[in-house]
Amino acid sequence: MPTTYEPAEVPGWPAYAFVVQADGRVTVSGPLLPGSEHPTRASAVDEVAGAAAGLGRPVRAQATERDGTVWHLVISPDGAVGELSVGARQGKASKKRTAPSRTRRPDPGQAQPAPESAGVAPDAGATTPEALSEAVARLDAYAAAGRADEAEPLAAQLDEHAANALGLSHPEALLVRETRARITGQAGDAVGGVLLYRDVAERWHYRGDYEQAEAVADRAQALWLEIADLATAVAAGVSVVRMRNQIPGEGGGAFAAAVEHQARLEAARDAAAGAAAPHRAAAR
Repeated sequence: MPTTYEPAEVPGWPAYAFVVQADGRVTVSGPLLPGSEHPTRASAVDEVAGAAAGLGRPVRAQATERDGTVWHLVISPDGAVGELSVGARQGKASKKRTAPSRTRRPDPGQAQPAPESAGVAPDAGATTPEALSEAVARLDAYAAAGRADEAEPLAAQLDEHAANALGLSHPEALLVRETRARITGQAGDAVGGVLLYRDVAERWHYRGDYEQAEAVADRAQALWLEIADLATAVAAGVSVVRMRNQIPGEGGGAFAAAVEHQARLEAARDAAAGAAAPHRAAAR
């Protein structure tokens, strides 16, 4: 008999999805895995078991059979497959079915059509501090491996999920959003990263946690300084100066530095525009 898990034993993130095709092939999708198709059910489960091994714990998977029956499974790092005690199976009442006879390789299936859509489960287990911490660590590791562009949409989904479940200014939700800001910057969207950092810093400030607010504001300002394009840097600087007006740093030093840098950027932009004007006039 397959092992039965209580929902609280297996965090809701990450969650994986499989679907059995008419020809018996199985497609697999889920966080940090490329969408893929497998010739056998065993190889499909092996792929998710590899993701579980990276976490060092079992993960959830939702399997849909060809007739629409859905299994709520748990896949361990060694490839063993169990079931969730709640909602272990959903299907047509007129068709009597039993759980797969093999405890290691049951039918996988897919509940969601894309890897990103299966990235965050809507149950309470996905918003415990432990589950969110594991999710953040996995996303950071993925970004550190040079795949920030793939981690970015998953970080956005996790951010939205945490904010919806806990509230925009909940401490755990803010930590997730800070991770999203970091990965957004690593993916090449420095302006997006600055804006997310600014939002997190201001929310910490409103909560009265001034130390956290300063730390995140420093990250926003440091990322802003990396923006090379003048017009882009000037646009982002408006938000940084606004943030620093509320979170000025010790003795107002950070605010003053932001104002000075923004002034230099605007002067450089105006000078570049002035230099370009005679060339445009000569070209007419």
